[in-house]
Amino acid sequence: MNVQFRAEFFNIFNVVNMGLPSNTILGSGFGLINRTAGSSRQIQFSLKAAY
Repeated sequence: MNVQFRAEFFNIFNVVNMGLPSNTILGSGFGLINRTAGSSRQIQFSLKAAY
């Protein structure tokens, strides 16, 4: 029997990529960045058994 364990890491250092600033001129939040452009840290584990 052969067992394989795998771990995959996405954005392991949790670097934040900021989104675009608000472009509504008449709004109170003009020029503010209030969201991120990407996902947070994700870790995925898998186990495969073959015989």
